[in-house]
Amino acid sequence: MVAFVHRPTMRRLHGWLKLGGPATARATIALAFALFAGICVLRARDPNVADAHEVLFVLPIALLAIRFGLRGGLAGGLLAIVLTVMWDILNAVAVLTVEGYVVRGIAFVLLGTLLGIFVDERRRLQAEISRYYDASLDLLAIADLNGRFTRVNRAWERTLGHSPETMCSRPFIEFVHPEDREATMAETALLTDSSHDTVGFRNRYRAADGSYRWLEWNVSPSPSEGVLHAAARDVTVQHEAEQQLADNAKWLETKVAERTRELDDARAEDLKRLALAAEYRDADTFQHTERVGVTAAEIATQLGLDAEQIRVLREAAPLHDVGKLAIPDTILLKPGRLTDEEYEAVKTHTALGERLLSNSSSPVLQMAQVIAASHHERWDGTGYPARLTGEAIPLVGRVVAVADVFDALTHDRPYKSAWPVEEAIAEIERSAGTQFDPRVVAALLTVRKNPLTVSERRRSPAAGTRGRRPTATPA
Repeated sequence: MVAFVHRPTMRRLHGWLKLGGPATARATIALAFALFAGICVLRARDPNVADAHEVLFVLPIALLAIRFGLRGGLAGGLLAIVLTVMWDILNAVAVLTVEGYVVRGIAFVLLGTLLGIFVDERRRLQAEISRYYDASLDLLAIADLNGRFTRVNRAWERTLGHSPETMCSRPFIEFVHPEDREATMAETALLTDSSHDTVGFRNRYRAADGSYRWLEWNVSPSPSEGVLHAAARDVTVQHEAEQQLADNAKWLETKVAERTRELDDARAEDLKRLALAAEYRDADTFQHTERVGVTAAEIATQLGLDAEQIRVLREAAPLHDVGKLAIPDTILLKPGRLTDEEYEAVKTHTALGERLLSNSSSPVLQMAQVIAASHHERWDGTGYPARLTGEAIPLVGRVVAVADVFDALTHDRPYKSAWPVEEAIAEIERSAGTQFDPRVVAALLTVRKNPLTVSERRRSPAAGTRGRRPTATPA
């Protein structure tokens, strides 16, 4: 925004002088003639310094030039020459040489001409600026530090329907939407208290029809003038489009998340059923995989894992043996002991399970992939498939290893009867530091000391699978 700024006194004087209408013109002419007359009276009272008083002719000449431009300046200069000559003739004082009168005449006329040209040019520039100001599509305004507009362009009326007079008649905060007033006042305070410029600030302004339009502001303070220069733009359509895009993006994000969750849940459910099929191809129950999930979650709780990790582990642990789907029935369902070659084939279920669960975006399936690959690793490095040692084994794999063996020992299998819990615990304690992570074993012991554990409540009174078709060893 471009604007001419005057000092307060000059602004008031110029504002009065540039008022249109015959009354102002007549008042200016009368004041100029009064000044001319007053200067002549001063010269008459003191002839000795009469020539010095001619300098005061600058005042009425300037007054006429400021009000009437070049015409007024020329008229004032010529009138000053005439009065000087007439005063000399009427008072019979020493007459100047022709050169003297010519020099004075040139000085008066030149003064009036220069002032008049300056005023006319300035008015032309002001008129041009005003035309651009009012023709601008942006909403331009000048506001004082008391919160009122002192000038607005015609774009305000085109955009909001309020006339410039209406916009300047009361504090601008009254036009702001109630929900935006606090932010607007805070931004205005920053402008008035510092040299802070506002860029891209948005609020809503009330239109004449009662609706609200979104405006985006750039504002610069002018402390020396005590005003704020502002330019605003109607961004209602843009703001609504942005809001619609944001709402659509949020809706799409929600829908994608819901669909992804549905797909992940469906896949997890399918894999659970596959895990059950791998564990009990002869239509046995799925209690083992479920019990391993519950026990693993209880151990994780004792280890201090956060609630979300425990939830994911609870769902992921039952998938630990999903790779057994790829083991031939002749091996997996073989009665009796396995040969070394058959046992090596069974051991491949860890890598097969890892491959089956790979490339998923689901946290559950990602953790299940880690568990499938690592739940047969041993603390001393003699496990499989990667022969990892100690802390190199993922914690969730170490947890499921203990939960899996504990459940296998305490429940009937075709090749053995269920062990008493105390014997199973003792066996696992003996394996702490070799097969199992000692810290995980300690967590299991803490869980078993609580008689109300979920594992205990979920165990069947006649736990086991006695009489069912034989399955592969859990190890």
